[in-house]
Amino acid sequence: MNQAVKDFVGTSEGHAIVVAVVTLFLTTMAAHFAVRLVRKLLTRDDVPLSSSSLIENIVRIAIWSIGGSFVLSECFGINVAGLVAALGVGGVALSLGLQDTMSNFIGGLQVTLMNIVQPGDHIKIGSTEGMVLDVTWRQTIVKDFENTVHTIPNSSINSGEVEQIEPKNLVSTMIAFTNDTRDLDETIHTMEVLAKEAVEGVAELERDPWILLTQIGEYGTWAKLRFVLKEMTNVREARDAALRAISPYTHMNPEDLPQRQ
Repeated sequence: MNQAVKDFVGTSEGHAIVVAVVTLFLTTMAAHFAVRLVRKLLTRDDVPLSSSSLIENIVRIAIWSIGGSFVLSECFGINVAGLVAALGVGGVALSLGLQDTMSNFIGGLQVTLMNIVQPGDHIKIGSTEGMVLDVTWRQTIVKDFENTVHTIPNSSINSGEVEQIEPKNLVSTMIAFTNDTRDLDETIHTMEVLAKEAVEGVAELERDPWILLTQIGEYGTWAKLRFVLKEMTNVREARDAALRAISPYTHMNPEDLPQRQ
């Protein structure tokens, strides 16, 4: 058996297969370490690129393209230049049928290279608001504060209006309360104090709650309750506690409000 293996390796076909296997192994190792290096570099503050998986995948594809081209040309005698030219012609026809995919891929490159959004950002696009988890070759993954994961096409991120909400640990929710004889400033101050006390029971605050009025009409007042957490681990609990604390002030008459000690 050993002699048969030696005889096979001694042939041109056997030599080509051995070289191909070794090259593919080295390519796998090179891609693995290159991605780890890129991932480490992208976490540095002085590197103006986001730490999205899109960059890692581009590096991985580039290394595999080089390794695959070497195997095809040196081991199997395939004209890589001619193959690329043929693929280029076919790629034009293929791209016509994959316009959305190509648009999302190019959009992902622009989103990543131009730092439109990056993992960790708190954004709002359309009706979706939450934290960016990743930017892939096709879509941007956002998780809202109900832990629901949304996948937004990169083309929408690139062409749509993206609202960057800072700081990143900001929690914002809409509230509404009826107009009555209560003093507006006093009511707002009371709700802010109640929200602070409630949130501090479940999470650590970076900035105390504050209320911004957005609209006042004949039948009610609309506003945003906002606060900043030091950590985003208990977002739902913190928001729930704040809303429960201020809920009596959103709909009751002054005489129905609980008396604070």
